[in-house]
Amino acid sequence: MAATRVRSCALLLLAILAGLPIVSPAQLVLGQYEDEAPLRTWNSFGLATAASSLGRGETQLALAEDCSAALGNPALLPALPKFSVSLNSSYSYASLFRYSIVNTGVLVTEKNPTIGLFALDFAGISYSFKGWAVALTAALTESYDRPDVSAQSSFAGRPYYAISFDQSGFLRNFNLAVARKIGHIIQVGLGFNFIRGELSRDVEDQDFEADITISHSIAQRFSGFYLNAGLLARITERLDLACVFRASYDKKAESRSRLRYRAPRGGTDILIEAASDDRYRQPWAAGVGILYGISAKFRVLGDLIYFPWSKYRAEFFGENERRDFRDTFKAGAGGEYSLGVRLFDHDAGIPLRVGISYDRQPPRNPGSAYTNVSFGTGVRWRMITFDIGGLVGRESGSGHSLKIFRIASSLGVRL
Repeated sequence: MAATRVRSCALLLLAILAGLPIVSPAQLVLGQYEDEAPLRTWNSFGLATAASSLGRGETQLALAEDCSAALGNPALLPALPKFSVSLNSSYSYASLFRYSIVNTGVLVTEKNPTIGLFALDFAGISYSFKGWAVALTAALTESYDRPDVSAQSSFAGRPYYAISFDQSGFLRNFNLAVARKIGHIIQVGLGFNFIRGELSRDVEDQDFEADITISHSIAQRFSGFYLNAGLLARITERLDLACVFRASYDKKAESRSRLRYRAPRGGTDILIEAASDDRYRQPWAAGVGILYGISAKFRVLGDLIYFPWSKYRAEFFGENERRDFRDTFKAGAGGEYSLGVRLFDHDAGIPLRVGISYDRQPPRNPGSAYTNVSFGTGVRWRMITFDIGGLVGRESGSGHSLKIFRIASSLGVRL
């Protein structure tokens, strides 16, 4: 009799959990925010620091202001001073609509949930000598956090049902880059990238009246390696052209799942654990950049990066997940004007930056894209640099007008 009861409870547990999107995401089309989706955008390429590109429409392929260039176009490194150190911190904000159990049939929200994150997201050093340059950097390139959501029902002042959701995670990139100046026209660079990260997701469903708790926890640890390369050509004294490439790679995942059904009144506690070695096949990416100096103080830049997301593959606990993705691109344009001033009896430069970018997301249904406006400024004083930049964007296509905002500050030393 007891064995029959345990089997019945196990079947009930599996039936309930099978209906949750978090367990069977292949049954739903979530759009931009699949469970493994980076926050804000799928189209991450390098890192837009306040010094490098954030204020200029995230244009980073043809101009280097700090050693974060190693992530986007390592060929830019020889243009940096002999020795440089750079730090970047940021605050990112994003609104979401449909993700996991939120607005997918389990929990419904009146407004778009929002999340804000602070991070020290970049640190790096570079050194140049005899036409060569090397850089060692560490960057937080992706975040998998989601807004925490919980709901509770009560009657006569007593709770009788509650459900909660929590997800967090990140991806770090450790990059070693080498670059070489060939004559006065060409610069080439190669980067070696080692990624590490993790993701955790928890859902808990409680029935207080029956004293039943159903919980599901997933933990993943990521690792991988890829190459990135770049080229910079000086066409004229005013015009530079850049080409970049990032190789495809597997983001490997050690996945663990823990399902639990607890009913203390009935003496039932069922635990189901699983483990799997999974992978997320990241497609290659390629881009071109341009820099044109209108005058000694004013220059304009443009970037275009192509992402063949139709080649993306996601494997989760041994199953190939449905990801109906299209090939996409990210385009940006910006300008920078350098204002000369005197600061504490020394010459200083104040860059004034503005830019715009268009960032099309890979899901076909619904098709969506972000249009972003950016701005920034800073100061160059002796061997110290300080920059601040911001980006504001709005999504179109999904019908929910998702918003993003990012502000960053960079501190550098140049010798």
